[in-house]
Amino acid sequence: MREMDRTFLLTSEDWTRFVSAFVHELRTPLASFRMLTDLLLEAPDGQLRGQERRYSENLREVAQDLQGLVGDVSELTRLLAGRVQVRPEEVILDQLFDQVEEAVRPRSWERGIALTESRDPALPRLFRTDPDHLRQALTLLLETAVSHAESEVFLRFDLGDGDLRVALSSDGPPFPEAVLPALFAPFHQDIRATRQRGGRSLALPLAYELSRALGGSLRAENRGGRPGFTLAIPQA
Repeated sequence: MREMDRTFLLTSEDWTRFVSAFVHELRTPLASFRMLTDLLLEAPDGQLRGQERRYSENLREVAQDLQGLVGDVSELTRLLAGRVQVRPEEVILDQLFDQVEEAVRPRSWERGIALTESRDPALPRLFRTDPDHLRQALTLLLETAVSHAESEVFLRFDLGDGDLRVALSSDGPPFPEAVLPALFAPFHQDIRATRQRGGRSLALPLAYELSRALGGSLRAENRGGRPGFTLAIPQA
């Protein structure tokens, strides 16, 4: 087995190709799984009993989570291999923030989590960065915060030393101190401690690598006993 380990994946490029092929093979059966569960739930009223409908809805949620996880693996592999291109452009910040909150709001409603925000009046209307990467990083962080919260997630958008700063905190239990150093490490066992209420285990490593691709930083900490994240992104 040790000899095979040395010959099968010789370089990071081999590993990247392997993961890409693996993800590609998973996408088709997962899409079929998702389509079949959607068709099952579209059956006329009365064909699915209460418990059967609940199980079908659970299956659809599992399919959604698996599709999201496969996408995360693919994106994280590309980021770690340096294959993601950053395309800066002028972004209207208010619109981008609204898009992130709207994307996560169904999940927050489902869990009964209130989203409270504060935007610094000094924030510029336009900010130069890669909008897709920034939107994705913020969405991943907000989804994680919502999954970890008890009843509220607070967001603050401001400008510090020329950087766009986004601070998120929730009223959920604080992160265990032993987990903090490895919170953004992909495929780390201890990251499961942050997933007691759902969410995807690769969300934080992916958000971290996206922040690095944008030239910024991401840190996790417990502030006043509340778990939180701070994302800082410079002008491109």
